[in-house]
Amino acid sequence: MRRSRSRAYNEPPIPYLLGAGSIFLGLHCFLNPRQEYLRFGLPLEPAPRLKNRNTPPDVGIVSPLIYLKGIREITYGLTLIILQYNRQMRALTAMLGIISLAGLLDGIVVWKYGGPKLRRKAYGHWFAFVGLAGWSLRRAARYLL
Repeated sequence: MRRSRSRAYNEPPIPYLLGAGSIFLGLHCFLNPRQEYLRFGLPLEPAPRLKNRNTPPDVGIVSPLIYLKGIREITYGLTLIILQYNRQMRALTAMLGIISLAGLLDGIVVWKYGGPKLRRKAYGHWFAFVGLAGWSLRRAARYLL
């Protein structure tokens, strides 16, 4: 246990940077949800057809689910920062593995529902999965085994 704590002082600040980036992405969901749909790789939700108004069929609306995504990103970011700050290297490593799975599954959702114009955004999610999973496995060999 003492060994992994002493290594924490030599750790690069990457978990802090990932945490801050995740918090930024989460806040972006609240500040500009329409743009976040496109950045993430999903089309806007279809606008409901109202009886008294002629809503064009190509106009989309923001679903409240984008705010849930924002909450997810903010909590991931805070968790990474707090675990690194408290030198909880084993928990941080496990959390990185869990977050990598979110990238894999987000990519699958974008591939399936993003449509032909946004489908390529799935590769960004899968790239994040490979990077985080690889880093997590490397850390696991150091902290968990």
